[in-house]
Amino acid sequence: MPLADLYGQTLARERLLNMVVRNRVPQTLLFAGPEGVGKNLAARMFAQALSCRQRVDGDACGSCPACIQIERKLYPDMLIVTAEKQQIKIGQVAEIREFISFAPLVGERRIVIIEDAHKLNNVAANALLKTLEEPFPTVLFILLSHRHSLLLATILSRCLLLPFVSLHKAVVVEILEGLELASEYGEITAAGIADAAAWSGGSMGRALFFLREENLLWFSDFIGKFSRLPQATLSQALDLAEMAAQFKEREVLFFIMRSFLHDTLLAARGLYGSMREDDMRIETPFWSEAVLAFAALPESLLMSIRHRLSAVEKAQGINVNLRLAFDAVFSSIVTGRDKIQLAGVL
Repeated sequence: MPLADLYGQTLARERLLNMVVRNRVPQTLLFAGPEGVGKNLAARMFAQALSCRQRVDGDACGSCPACIQIERKLYPDMLIVTAEKQQIKIGQVAEIREFISFAPLVGERRIVIIEDAHKLNNVAANALLKTLEEPFPTVLFILLSHRHSLLLATILSRCLLLPFVSLHKAVVVEILEGLELASEYGEITAAGIADAAAWSGGSMGRALFFLREENLLWFSDFIGKFSRLPQATLSQALDLAEMAAQFKEREVLFFIMRSFLHDTLLAARGLYGSMREDDMRIETPFWSEAVLAFAALPESLLMSIRHRLSAVEKAQGINVNLRLAFDAVFSSIVTGRDKIQLAGVL
């Protein structure tokens, strides 16, 4: 698939094509931006453009053996690294070092794509840094992250950062309308696509997630209960904590909670209604009502809740007990404490 088909990322697309045309490719690139906006796809498209033997204006043809193999993730000179149980570990970095120690088999370079690079644990991150400090002229690293601030500063200093942006709702709708979804999602209505785009926050991954009505209903129920925690009982808070801890799609869960608390802080400061209509925030009548109700809490408590939920999210990879962590945060909303104590949990 050529880079020309990358939706909603004009700046990133033009910079990548320029690198190919001018043959000026850095050793390490960092694709940074929100989840589900095309970073993974762009990495493979860029690999295709670099490896294609039948380029058209610097872009991949999409039909040669290299392009097809990269599309299917079978290209012998490409290694894709993904997190195992919320972490990228030292063994995976050892695999990277072995992979790049060999000369390219069919192309001009070996390409290593590290998904969710912020999930490198400390040992793995330091091992990767050593690898980046000893560059191989025929190796390209592409790090992907929606939380690149968690990467070591020394790793960041070795990367050329390429920003990716949230997709506008209209782009999300356009992409969804162009996909063949009936076999996997059943009948898709215009209203269903609009709802999925509204809850997506500019992410195609989340848009596809919210195309399933059961997911939309689950989160509507969850946010409704979360917004009523200031009036709830402690038992209801603990039940909601269990509901959150058992939910498997954690990335979506934390995104929705981050978005909700961000909007409540805007509402508490009188700024919620002044945001531009094209901002990629969640925007439905139900959501707005819940935000305005929750914004009645003291701003100091809203800030504390957001800070502690962020700490819980960051601690996922170090064996945090999510049930206990959510218990502590949600219970504090019921009791109204402006300091949430997580000692013994994180």
